[in-house]
Amino acid sequence: MLDAAWAGLVALGTPTAIFFTVVGIVYGIVIGLLPGLGGIVAMALLLPFTWGMDFAAAMSLLIGAHIATIWGSSATSILFRVPGAAKSVALIFDGYPMTQRGEASRALGASAMAAVLGGVYGAIFLAISIPITRPVMMALGPAEYLMLALWGLTIIATFSEGSLLKGMTAACLGVLTAFIGMDVVTATPRFTFDSVTLMDGISFPVAMIGLFAVSEMMKLMIKGGTLIERTVTEENSSVWQGVRDACSHWGLVIRSSLLGLWIGVLPGIGQSVGSIATYAQALRTSKHPETFGKGNVEGVIAPDASLGANEGGGLLPTLALGIPGGEGMAILLIAFIGLGVVPGPQMLTHNLDLVYTLVWVVAIASIVTGIFAILLTPILARVPTLNPNVIVPLVLAVCVVGAYSDRQEVSDVIVAGVFGVLGYIMDKYRYSRANFVIGMVLALLIERNLHISVSLYGDWFIFQRPVALGMLFLIIFTTAWPFYKNWKRDKELKKVAQAEHGSAS
Repeated sequence: MLDAAWAGLVALGTPTAIFFTVVGIVYGIVIGLLPGLGGIVAMALLLPFTWGMDFAAAMSLLIGAHIATIWGSSATSILFRVPGAAKSVALIFDGYPMTQRGEASRALGASAMAAVLGGVYGAIFLAISIPITRPVMMALGPAEYLMLALWGLTIIATFSEGSLLKGMTAACLGVLTAFIGMDVVTATPRFTFDSVTLMDGISFPVAMIGLFAVSEMMKLMIKGGTLIERTVTEENSSVWQGVRDACSHWGLVIRSSLLGLWIGVLPGIGQSVGSIATYAQALRTSKHPETFGKGNVEGVIAPDASLGANEGGGLLPTLALGIPGGEGMAILLIAFIGLGVVPGPQMLTHNLDLVYTLVWVVAIASIVTGIFAILLTPILARVPTLNPNVIVPLVLAVCVVGAYSDRQEVSDVIVAGVFGVLGYIMDKYRYSRANFVIGMVLALLIERNLHISVSLYGDWFIFQRPVALGMLFLIIFTTAWPFYKNWKRDKELKKVAQAEHGSAS
């Protein structure tokens, strides 16, 4: 095994592999900064160029680009409240308030360092867990994936400031939006109103561009003022402050990385679910949960650590079983085929050096991306302070390009505009856009696995799957725990108030 690990590292030490690592990372950062694109688009565009390349160079190019989009997508979420991709939505909740406080450099530094640490943990996990992977993954089925998605819905209470009813309404609206188009199992058209355009459903990146970016521009044009309503006029933080934050919160990084790894190992769950789940985990374990959503750096560190670690987790089922851990890993499988590499048990026995090449690629690409991010942060942190008369047309132009480039359809630009109006109305009347996102992300996952579970095990499938039943009890516990804590806190405050009233009388 040590020989294979050394051989994998040597393969990446060639000038060609080093060159393509740098090219892939720079390209990935640029793609990540463009709203609506992200790692999947970055890999898909590079795929034709990998035919005939050396395995190490091809993987350096593809995986380097995919990892680099994590920080690029996070940067737009932090600076402009515009998610570069679905996986970066959770960065909006605390990253953008930090920018408003003049702490954009700190948020970007924390984001970069958390992604680096998560990526390294993911690579280590991938290296040591390959021998024990197969029996664990074969024990999970659609019922367990359904429970995991339902657990994600319990996060709704986390983001429902004020009215829980408004939070549930927003989530239900997201679920209904996700159901527009063809049923994933029966292929029955739903909510299409006989429109051919809606038969393919609503594109998630397009909806997010409208819901967050376009609505923010509308709010600026209606209310006037500056692009970002800062509480201070100048940037008053440094990138190294954010790096120290990520290192000092090592416990949070490890917990978030482990959850990101676990979700990455489960095929088809996706990074967006992982980032939202780790954000909720960070809130529930924080010593200052009341500061979340107002610029708590922990809300930046947790999602990015999860996203970084998710790469190693996603590679595990891809290599061990030939089952892609996500859409990005599906593209990687296509690259394997083009390079003549067959994933699966045979790869873990006869081509172990190639496996360790991928382990080293994840670790090295994460570290190099972090270095680039730290160097770029001082430049990007000044962008929100530019004249809004320049920034607003620029952001809207990028939104139009991002919406159109998703499927090359003009109708998607119109959809982004419609969601912009919806996002403005939701923000005005305090309906959580975060809950809308959660509902939209999890709806199809829940529906698909529910169909399969009922078909395989019947209506009472939950009692035939002990693991799923245990996960159901975990959902009930994690849902009830925040309410119990609030009830206990209110009870204690009431006792204190009664005691003070008694002493005063």
